[in-house]
Amino acid sequence: MLRKIIYLLPIIFWSNGYTQISTQRVPISETYSYNGKFKLKSISFDDEFPNTKGESQVSYTQKYESLGVKKKFYKINRSFDLYDGYPFFAAISNDGKKIIYIKDKVYYDGKENQNVTYYINGELKKVFNTDEFINCDSDKEKCDMFYNNQYKVYERTTPTLKKYKKDITEKDKFLRHNFVFNNNDTIYVIDSRKKITLFDLNKGEILKTKIDFDSIYPTIKRIEAVKSNIDYYDYPYKYVIDIENSISKEKLSKSISKLSNLKFISFGDSTFHKYKLFRIDLTGYLDRNGTFEIEKLKLDENFNKEKIKDYLLNTKFKTDFIPRQVDKIYVDNFFGGYRSFNDSIAQQETLKEKERRVKEYKKRLTLSEIDGIFIPKNLYECMVELDKKLNFENKKQLREAKNSWEFNSHMGGLGMWIRNNWGINGGSRLLKYFYDRDFGNEMFGKDEISGLIIDHYIKWLKGNRKEWEKWERKNPIKNK
Repeated sequence: MLRKIIYLLPIIFWSNGYTQISTQRVPISETYSYNGKFKLKSISFDDEFPNTKGESQVSYTQKYESLGVKKKFYKINRSFDLYDGYPFFAAISNDGKKIIYIKDKVYYDGKENQNVTYYINGELKKVFNTDEFINCDSDKEKCDMFYNNQYKVYERTTPTLKKYKKDITEKDKFLRHNFVFNNNDTIYVIDSRKKITLFDLNKGEILKTKIDFDSIYPTIKRIEAVKSNIDYYDYPYKYVIDIENSISKEKLSKSISKLSNLKFISFGDSTFHKYKLFRIDLTGYLDRNGTFEIEKLKLDENFNKEKIKDYLLNTKFKTDFIPRQVDKIYVDNFFGGYRSFNDSIAQQETLKEKERRVKEYKKRLTLSEIDGIFIPKNLYECMVELDKKLNFENKKQLREAKNSWEFNSHMGGLGMWIRNNWGINGGSRLLKYFYDRDFGNEMFGKDEISGLIIDHYIKWLKGNRKEWEKWERKNPIKNK
């Protein structure tokens, strides 16, 4: 079940810039302990961040295994993704045993993807969400992990030039660069309220929260945050279907075709949408030795999972595309599918699939819950559910909006969330509610439905809680 849409803010309010990042420039970061005795080197293996797809190594800076080779301490099977210009932070303790990783928003499920994760000797010990860590109630106030004044302090910016406005104070400049820092194993976090949270990196404890920034500024103003060093490599964009057997040079898509006696249909094939295709969801890591490590392998019923798994684990693949800076790379995107080589059999399977989809669609029109998410049955319940799910800052943005179109985008936004999660795109009792009233069943109608819901919710927030009733009276049930 979804909890608060505060954790889905990148999906809902796309205009704030907090989105899952996909880039060809993949980060490799180095973070040093305050005393300089330990280094945390973190490498990401994929083109999306922040997530855990990578590895990190803690090493000594003054001890050597051999000439020129620093002594290693321990390894963690995850990355702590950092990126220039984005609010992600990592720190390692003076004894090298503790690591804290803090980021502004949650982008994936799971404890290791929470806002704050705390490790001892490479093991996850504590997690915090933003509200817990900075002691903030997102239902009543704006609760962003980090203070962000970049649009306030700069007159203009380019990738190579940032010029301060003339009236900017030293406090403003300090906040721009020091909203989070490690001061001898005490972590300072300045949040969106200009309140400071202190965290003891050694004990793994929050020492104090909601310290007024102005009251403590005189004692910290000369502290200059030591930033992590960040380098990058170019992600090669090799899809998993295209990795090649190092001996036969055969692509994986063709090898599976032979193993399964099924015809591979690529995403760009003219018949891709003509037949029912059996699909494979495969992700994993390919190391420099050519060994494939399976992360996920989900297959439709026409495949022999054990046979394909055995092939993946016992085949050496070509690795000439792996960048020199890393020892392995994450590969995914099994674009394409498989069908029978016999067109007649493929047509029969396609007809069966169409019948199944019709039944599934009809079933969805009656369900109160789909994929663990409650589906409102009318416009009023949409208002009630949005009230439950949106936090203080979300509601403030909607209440102050001059128009609603910016929240109904195809590139993200509240409208996309509504369409995807409340079955407007895939069928639901809420979609039926609108179709029964002859609304939203024309071209771009699904966008109109989500737009209508947002429009009415904005009016709801502004105190007009009966507007939905007027719409229902004007749009009675027409289709049965």
